[in-house]
Parts: sequence; C-alpha cells; structure tokens
Amino acid sequence: MAGEVSPQEEGNRTLHLRALRKQWQIITLQIIATVALVWMYMEIVSTYVVGSIDHTILFRMLEQEIGSELPVGDWLTGLDQQGVASYYVPIGVGLTIGGGMSLLAFQPPKRQQKIKLAFVIGLIVILSGRFLMNYLWQLWGEGWTVPDNNALATLEWPLLMILSMVILMFYLLPVIMGTRGIWGLSRKGVAWCIGFVLLFLAIHAILSFPVVKAQLGGYGDKLATLDVLVGAPTVGFFGMNLVTEQQFSLIMIACLIMIFQESAFGVIRQLEYAFRLPESCKRDPEYVKQVDNVLNGHLRHTVIFLTITTLSTMVALGFHSVLLEFVEGVTGSQWAAQVSESVELTLTYGLVISALLFLALMGVLRFFVPWQRLWGLIETSLSRS
Repeated sequence: MAGEVSPQEEGNRTLHLRALRKQWQIITLQIIATVALVWMYMEIVSTYVVGSIDHTILFRMLEQEIGSELPVGDWLTGLDQQGVASYYVPIGVGLTIGGGMSLLAFQPPKRQQKIKLAFVIGLIVILSGRFLMNYLWQLWGEGWTVPDNNALATLEWPLLMILSMVILMFYLLPVIMGTRGIWGLSRKGVAWCIGFVLLFLAIHAILSFPVVKAQLGGYGDKLATLDVLVGAPTVGFFGMNLVTEQQFSLIMIACLIMIFQESAFGVIRQLEYAFRLPESCKRDPEYVKQVDNVLNGHLRHTVIFLTITTLSTMVALGFHSVLLEFVEGVTGSQWAAQVSESVELTLTYGLVISALLFLALMGVLRFFVPWQRLWGLIETSLSRS
C-alpha cells in the first residue's frame, strides 16, 4: 500500500504568505477594496455631510471662538477648498495613516513597541516640551512659583494642534480603519469601518425624522435629508430613466459597501486558508492551481454579481415606471400617464410598492426560467474561456 502512494509534486510557485501576498489576484482585490472604500466615503460625504455637518464648519467655528487661525494648515484640513474638494487631501492623510498602521502590524513585536514608545514620547514632547522649558526657566530665575501667562501660552499651539487632528481623524475614521483592514489583513478593521458607516447612517436617519429634526432647531435645518417626494427619475440605462440621482447615490453606497466587504474579506480568507495548509501542500501545484481558481472566480463574481445587483436594484426601484411606460406604449391610453403622476408613486413608499412588484415578477419567472442552471452554464463558459 505504501508503494502505491505517489509523493506530492513541487512547483516553482508556492502558497507561502510572502509569495501569495504579491500575487496579482490578491493585489487586485486589495486595490478594488481600497477604491470601493474611498468611493463609498465620497458618496456618503457628498450625500449627507458636505454643507451640513462637514469638518470645515466645525473648524471655522473653532477659529471664530479662539479669534485666530488653527495651527493646522488650511491645505491639510480642506478649508481652502469648497464642497467635496475639501476632502481630497484629508482622504490622502487617512490612507497614509491606515497604511502606516498596516505596515506597523507586520513588524516584529519588539519593533512595534519601540515605534509606539517613540510616538508617545514625541507626542508628550510636542504637547508639553516648550511649557516645561519655559516653566523650568521661570523656576530658575524666580524660585518656586506657579506658571506665568507666558509659560501657559505655550500650551495653546500644541493643544489646538492635537484637537484639530483628533477632529480630522474622527471624520476619517472609516478610511483609516478600512485601509488598516485591507492592507493589514485585519477583520476587526473592516468590521469597524462598516460598523461606523452603518452607525452614522442610522443616527442620521433618526435625526432626519420630522419630530426629532424639529427638536434640533436651527441645527436641524442644516441637516441634509432625503426628499419626501421621489421626483422624476433621471438615471437609468438603455434609454429608460429608473431612479433619481439621490436614489442612485444610495444604491451606490450600498453596493460599494458590499464590494469593499467582499474584496477585503476575500483576501483575508484566502490568505488564512493558505497559512493553515501543511508545508508540503503549500508547494503542491494542485493546491496552487486551486487557490488561483478560487481567486479568479472571486474576481469574476465581484464584478458580475455586484453589477447585476446594482442594475437589478435600479430596475426594482423604477419598475412601476417601466410597467406604466410599457402599458402606455402598447395601449396608448391615458390611464398609465395618470397613474404615474399619482401621489402614492411619488412618495417614498411608492418605491416599496415598485420593489415588491419586481420581486413578485421574479418569483413568478422562477417557475419558468431555471436561473441556477442558466447561471451554471454561464460559469462553465467563463471558466473554459
């Protein structure tokens, strides 16, 4: 029996983490996740934050209170820009910090401790270095006494600097933690990013209720909220307008969250699988080919499935308009035009009615169209090509 067992072959490629992390499929998934993260953040900012609760408003309020400019440059905080452009440089800062945290996570434990210790010491020196020097000079000349105004004034710049950076980092927390999760292979980083985004959307939705918004007074008037009336659709495909720009932005946020999550977790899952393999299997060409097939399939599914999801969501939200245009084109009656202008379909719950109609139609078509077999044929043809 032992003579019948053939030894595992070894190839040039291996599944060791150092080699696998440089593989083009892994890097492509990480780049896709990073692009989805930044795009998602920009969609949220442009839809809910800009002109409503963005960081530039808070920075300008601080400058008015203290009567001078903040020590952080306007080019860094985005105060010299307007609208979404004020987030371009801060996003770059968030990506840099998240990348630095990822790089730190792969360092040996002793080196991590030294870097963290150096950061803490540097922060202490920035915060209290000038104050201690001025206060020690005061004690040398005048003896034991409380710090004078000159010594206390040296604390203003570092405190304002740290306060400005804390505010900026709070706004950039999804970008920092998301980048940390993608490139640092941290599930917690990805989970924190998605959790923070969903928490923000939930809190914003609660504050958008008319009863809650009325209690906020003037602050509630500045809050960016969804329109009660849906309005005329302006975005679609194949000549059909299905959703409004605001609805399309919400669809993009949801789909980009899924792209970010699936791409980031896909990289982590495959690297964990390769790490847990026995040493002999990591050099086996069959296992290398298997991982390649899984990664290639993950890339195809990420593009194909999420594109279909985006288009299907747009069709679901504008399905009532498609039906009414079809009826109007076939029968030529005015009934479809009158129904399309009804109050029920122009309110937000009209979207729910449209989506239910779409789901009902897909449920009926399932009895006539074998979706699983059809998709199996498509996957087989793609794998052969």
